[in-house]
Amino acid sequence: MCGIFGVLKLNSTGVDIQRLQNAVNIIRHRGPDDEGYALIDTGTGTMQECFGDTSQIKKGSHILSAAGNNSDLALGFRRLSILDLSPNGHQPFTNEDNSVCLIFNGEIYNYIEIREELLAKGYKFRTATDTEVILNSYLEWGTDCLQKFNGMWAIALYDVKKDLLFCSRDRFGVKPFYYYLDDKNFVFASEMKSIIEYFKSDQTFVKRLNEDIVYDYLINNFVDHTEKTFISGINHLPPSHFIKFDKKKPHVEKYFTIEVNKELGNYDSRKFDKLNKIYADLIYDAVSLRLRSDVPVGTCLSGGLDSSTITSIISSIIVNEGEKAQLGERQKTFSAVYDDALYDERRFIEKIVAQSNCSSHYVFPDNSDFVSEVEDFIFQLDEPVAGTSPYAQWNVMRLARENGVTVLLDGQGADESLGGYEVYFGFLYSNLFSKGNYVQLFSEVLKNFRKGIEISSRGMKYYLTQKSGNVKRTTAEYYDAGFINCHKDRNVLSYRTKDNLNLKLFEDLTSYILPSLLRYEDRNAMRFSIESRTPFLDYRLIKMLFETEGIYKIHNGWSKWILRNSMNGKLPDEITWRRDKKGFPTPERRWMMKLKDDFIRTMNEDSSGVTKLFDMKKIISDYNSISNDPGIKSHFLWKIYNLVKWCKLYGVTA
Repeated sequence: MCGIFGVLKLNSTGVDIQRLQNAVNIIRHRGPDDEGYALIDTGTGTMQECFGDTSQIKKGSHILSAAGNNSDLALGFRRLSILDLSPNGHQPFTNEDNSVCLIFNGEIYNYIEIREELLAKGYKFRTATDTEVILNSYLEWGTDCLQKFNGMWAIALYDVKKDLLFCSRDRFGVKPFYYYLDDKNFVFASEMKSIIEYFKSDQTFVKRLNEDIVYDYLINNFVDHTEKTFISGINHLPPSHFIKFDKKKPHVEKYFTIEVNKELGNYDSRKFDKLNKIYADLIYDAVSLRLRSDVPVGTCLSGGLDSSTITSIISSIIVNEGEKAQLGERQKTFSAVYDDALYDERRFIEKIVAQSNCSSHYVFPDNSDFVSEVEDFIFQLDEPVAGTSPYAQWNVMRLARENGVTVLLDGQGADESLGGYEVYFGFLYSNLFSKGNYVQLFSEVLKNFRKGIEISSRGMKYYLTQKSGNVKRTTAEYYDAGFINCHKDRNVLSYRTKDNLNLKLFEDLTSYILPSLLRYEDRNAMRFSIESRTPFLDYRLIKMLFETEGIYKIHNGWSKWILRNSMNGKLPDEITWRRDKKGFPTPERRWMMKLKDDFIRTMNEDSSGVTKLFDMKKIISDYNSISNDPGIKSHFLWKIYNLVKWCKLYGVTA
């Protein structure tokens, strides 16, 4: 797990090396163990390897003393050592004749199997890293090597002989890849702040707020749902895509696609038994692969079904397969808990801890800590976030680092692939209704009668209202009318699926929910130099689930029907058959009341022009009632505060 940065100058040479080093070191938290650079003249194919102030090995010259510098391509790297902790893992990584140069952020979990395949083909290896496996895979299979990888990655590779810069992002976007492209530069990085830092002294680079994205954030509560970012001109490379510059001509291509089964289907118990067995075997193997590490591994444990599943499987692996080199006799778990019973999950956490014989660690996120850290939190998350819940995860990641753990497994992806959110019941009901299956519809509602009507109503309202993009009545009066009118035709809800469960899940997995959760997870983890791994996003699992009819995701009034059955008898029943869902909650209303003085000060001092989007006088006047009104909710105030504070920290103007 690391941080990458690169610059390709499209019509000139001479990359500014001071700006290069600044851009690399602003993400030092992603890789505190090593630093490296490569300066390449693509015209001649020559390369200088350089080191920095914190480099583990000293190849070539110091980056600030690089001779000549006729380079038009520069690659920079920060390393967090996970596999092969020796200096052999130093990047940029080259093959023996320096014809291919690679920087890579992430992990290829099946690198051992690919390595064996390449050894049989005659390839030699000088390290025990997955980085070298990537490089040799490219030499053997070209860009098709991506099909071989089971993992998470952001890769930038330069092929000297072909004059080809090849950049790729993993199938589901677990690892970030930001880029800026104009007629002069292609600049890419693991985090947006690196690109901002690189252009810090460039007066021609304007950090202009993308109001379309702001509208989606404020009105529809969506972030990371498109390749566009909050800053016009800076984009995400979409998951499952690569971008290559062949002799400096760009080309973007999608390399992986899942064919979604659009049929709801008819429930067949014999087919389900087979699916259940396949799923149970796959999730076990996905967790097992993600335990490969040369540093300590732990688990995020929230008390819910997903993280409890991972914790239970790891304990089984410790007992059955002797995976003690990385995990020890007992695995370490990390949880955010509260003294307030409304948010506290300890009664569930302690059940799985007792069953799995874990060494549990707790952190109590506090409003005073939140207030003192809020600027660092906002800055490190790269773009605005829709609520304060990620701060609980921030604390969990810090807790793991304080206890000597470098790798954490987490449960992201299960809800969006298995139907874990309450709103999905509404889509199941609508799917059954549209198919004319009224008997099963009535049966499903009855089997979840306590919540069935409420969930169905909420789910139906979710996609049948706001067709015209209208702002919620409870918040409309707090927005500037000109801002709303300008974007009133922008309604991302209008073209989403209305009555197909599998399509709805796939949209949330690839666009509307999971991408933002993955950003939060990556930035929170890397802020404390932690590598976070997500076994529920093993591409084999996702492929299997979306090739399966929707009826097997939610059944008999239960969400996550496949997962619950695969873990039945392996987890305490109170967890396996738990209906309520919290994740990592925070007492947001209380925290926003604590932030009131800074909220007012931040709004009054705003120089970005963002506050013009709101009726700030009315918002400040109604602050207390807004924070305590469940119809408006405190996250409305948080989003405004986060946006204005973020603009200040990043120097963005509206």
